[in-house]
Amino acid sequence: MAKHARSSAVSLPLDQLDLALVAQLQQAGRTPLTELAARLGVSHGTVRNRLERLLSARVLRVVATVDPAKVGFPAQVLIGIHGDLHRMAAIEKQLAEFEEVTFVSTLTGRLDFVIGAVFVSDAALRDFLVNKLSTVKGIRGTETFHVLNLGKRLWQWEIPVQSHHPARELRRGRRSHRRRSPP
Repeated sequence: MAKHARSSAVSLPLDQLDLALVAQLQQAGRTPLTELAARLGVSHGTVRNRLERLLSARVLRVVATVDPAKVGFPAQVLIGIHGDLHRMAAIEKQLAEFEEVTFVSTLTGRLDFVIGAVFVSDAALRDFLVNKLSTVKGIRGTETFHVLNLGKRLWQWEIPVQSHHPARELRRGRRSHRRRSPP
């Protein structure tokens, strides 16, 4: 299983062109760069450079998404976990290593963690709870929620974009900035 990326506390400043590029890719991730450039009103090189910057900064990733139920993992669950405060980092690390686990979230509130996991059957879920999760030192208790229907997936979230033509806005912004500068 791939290593889990941690989110950074420092965010990359995004302008309207970056936001519009991300929005276009969310609609159709395999759109050729030349077509993206035409839609956004900028050059192919600009799109390529912006995309590379966004990928390098881990603002976005280009991946294929899979519906677990359609590839033999119909049992999808969320598991709320209570843990010992002095073992939080170790618990998080061990949870992330389980191949069944699709995400690990550390929380505030009544629960310390919520994990998502997928299984080939309820029997496999039971085996995970009894033989794997129960071995993690520092877990004081769990509550398992069986997902009946996933009405919205995370990758459907869209960044609000205010402009349909970000390159024109950028050009206008540069011109207005130049006008304000002393000669």
